[in-house]
Amino acid sequence: MDISVFDFYSKLEQPAKDFLKMRLHPVEAPADTLLFNQGDICDSVLFLTSGEIKLTKQTDEGEELLYTLQPGQQCIVNTASTLSQTPAIATATSTTEITGYILDMYSLQDLTKRSEPYMNYIFSIYTLDCKS
Repeated sequence: MDISVFDFYSKLEQPAKDFLKMRLHPVEAPADTLLFNQGDICDSVLFLTSGEIKLTKQTDEGEELLYTLQPGQQCIVNTASTLSQTPAIATATSTTEITGYILDMYSLQDLTKRSEPYMNYIFSIYTLDCKS
């Protein structure tokens, strides 16, 4: 497991790093893979280590690009849906081949409670600007 591309990882306590090592599952997908649809309730989060993902939202005018996700960034939409168990406000699709790690909802909730550095990271991603 290597998620050192994420800034928060170096700030984690050793127990949190050990927890992630036991709970993360590697994942890969080709370009143009639908990861989740607008309206889905996510049951896990993706820690993207390579590739790119686009987040789009269906509006009355058509499809709107919200932002692209790069390695080392955690998706606000995916994280919010997973933690709150509410419908995702956008659709995520890989634009390139991607690799990363999946963390299930229960482990994400547990990590957020256990690790102050990770919890701080979660709150910090809500301050990122979305590109339209």
